[in-house]
Amino acid sequence: MKSGAKDTSFFLTAIMLDLIALLAAFAFAYWLRFSETIFHIQKPILSFRFFMLFSFQIIIVWILVGYFAGSYDTKKIYPLPEQFYDIFRNTVISTTIALAMSFFYRPFSFSRISLIFAFFLIHIFVTTEKLSFRALKTYLFSKGKLLSRILVIGENPILQKTIDVINKDKELGFKIIEIIEKKQSNTSKPFNLELAGITEKVRKNDIEFVITAFPFERYKEIKEVLLHCRDLHINFLFVPDIFEIMISKVNALDLNGMPFFVLRQAPIDGWYGFLKRIIDVVFSFLFLIIASPLFIIIPMIIKVDTKGPVFYLQERVGKNEKIFNIIKFRSMIHKAEKKTGPVWANGKSDSRVTRTGKILRATHIDEIPQLINVLKNDMSLVGPRPERPIFVKKLKNQVDGYIVRHAVKPGLTGIAQLEHKYDSSIEDVREKVKFDRYYLENASFKLDSILIVRTIFTLLKRKRK
Repeated sequence: MKSGAKDTSFFLTAIMLDLIALLAAFAFAYWLRFSETIFHIQKPILSFRFFMLFSFQIIIVWILVGYFAGSYDTKKIYPLPEQFYDIFRNTVISTTIALAMSFFYRPFSFSRISLIFAFFLIHIFVTTEKLSFRALKTYLFSKGKLLSRILVIGENPILQKTIDVINKDKELGFKIIEIIEKKQSNTSKPFNLELAGITEKVRKNDIEFVITAFPFERYKEIKEVLLHCRDLHINFLFVPDIFEIMISKVNALDLNGMPFFVLRQAPIDGWYGFLKRIIDVVFSFLFLIIASPLFIIIPMIIKVDTKGPVFYLQERVGKNEKIFNIIKFRSMIHKAEKKTGPVWANGKSDSRVTRTGKILRATHIDEIPQLINVLKNDMSLVGPRPERPIFVKKLKNQVDGYIVRHAVKPGLTGIAQLEHKYDSSIEDVREKVKFDRYYLENASFKLDSILIVRTIFTLLKRKRK
């Protein structure tokens, strides 16, 4: 199937499935609201026909919100958490409009209770539908059906990382047909696309996407491939290097006709900062209540397993380099650093970790007491992980841009926690800082929501394992 036809097919299928799921959600909401069994209503005050007619208008708004927000963009690869956020956003906007109409336009009579039912049912029905559609696409992709044929061009090590990601993630729906590698020994020579045979390969193999994986200093090659793809009328993707991540969010100023670009390093302020703090307090308080039985069970297990205190307090560096004590369930032997002094944790291979500690770390239960740090305003739910003062002192002189991590409050979870591993070298720290910088430049309520949902899914997967 050609790329255009496939995109149209996916686009129409996604809209039709959403339409069916939304209609089913509203129909079920009507049944719940006017059910004799639940509310003992003999005769509904609102006919099913009128209810569904009005519901259809809400559904149209829901789909239009999704369309203009890019939810149906077939060229975009949507992570699951982002899809859940889209469902929530579309539902809030459409039901808010409906409630406003029923409140402020009195001749317009509509069951507000049924709308509340519909609000929750939409999340259940549409989420189930999208998960099913996603599973079907992944199954077809794994069988070699409907795959997008791609050509990857670039320079190692970024090239190999890109190839590994594409081959590993079946949900992308990509099939690598050709790989063109520019040898590092030839970086000083101009890269001639015609000599590399890109035009012939694209036409011969019916390539739909060209992906470039060059370091930023090869921007001329990236530009050349981009212009070439435009001439060939095929899709172009590029893998950003650290420089693109650093400048991913800039503010433009016009001062007397001269443009200035301001790199935004600390975006957590204003209404977003206020909302973020409210969410931190509410959710950390709720999570502590839910997890309260663990504060009885875990201490008993720790005491039986090893000698020493239940909780482990350690100095960490917070916002504006303020020192605070982070709180954890103890997962190592008591006074683990008495002989060695401060050292990096080595993950699974760390011999200082106790038997109970291995389980606590694998499930991240040892970090639950940090919710107290969130309540105390030392930390946030989402943000860069806090580091120890002794390591910060060394790293800020060895890793470019390390200190910018302290422009915001540290967090329980973040991009680096989900995409990175334990730090065991300076190179690991440099890699982590790239993720932290990306968060700093793109921090938003949407990104925080996505990271929290991703964290929950990651923890559930680890628990099953």
